[in-house]
Amino acid sequence: MGAPEHNAIVGRHAVAAALAERPEAATELLLATGDKAAALNKLAKAAQAVGLKVKRVPRSRLEELAQGSAHQGAALVLAAHAYADLDAIIAAARTAGDKALVVIADHIQDPHNLGAILRSAAGAGAQGVVIPKDRACPLTPAAAKAAAGAASFLPVARVTNLTRAAQELKEAGLWLLAAATRDAPPPWEHDLKRPLALVVGGEHKGVGTRLLGECDMQASLPLHRTVESLNASVAAGVLLFEIVRQRGR
Repeated sequence: MGAPEHNAIVGRHAVAAALAERPEAATELLLATGDKAAALNKLAKAAQAVGLKVKRVPRSRLEELAQGSAHQGAALVLAAHAYADLDAIIAAARTAGDKALVVIADHIQDPHNLGAILRSAAGAGAQGVVIPKDRACPLTPAAAKAAAGAASFLPVARVTNLTRAAQELKEAGLWLLAAATRDAPPPWEHDLKRPLALVVGGEHKGVGTRLLGECDMQASLPLHRTVESLNASVAAGVLLFEIVRQRGR
């Protein structure tokens, strides 16, 4: 694992999901002082049931953790959220065999997009997500909130060279499928039952030229002529669940 980064999940629904799915990743639940909402009391009981400490704190502390995201009076502090090693994701993909599925997020800059991609990847059964260290959104509280708990258990590797990471995935037997904006076959014309890494481009430039050159296939969604492209996380979700559909799960 990489160097730990202290982090928090904020927002009532995201906190509830993380408490239900991986409470061992957290150290304490922070609730806003004076807020007696029933939803917060329910979170407190859920945290206490799994042995977590519950603390009432000023809203300024929650706002500091939320970094501009709506905390709704609740924050779940993670013990030491660490990025996964790429090798660990590759090992999990090898174990999954033909069900191997990894997502490469190429310079996604919006935390809500990154979080939504993480949530879709987890829902599709991916073994992990790979993001670059530079010019891309890290696992911020806002991204974790958008992931609705998925960020606390889905392995995410943060690498210096995304193209090299893609090459390592190919060497491990995964085929690379790039999400294209236009002029590529729809995903259902490809055989997606094989081990796959789905490459999703950033909001402004799409998949980078070098990374695209490593891809074995490209797929685009047939859009009405009045719409140029879909949001990166929406496109990723559609493609991920076309993979799920083809695999019959």
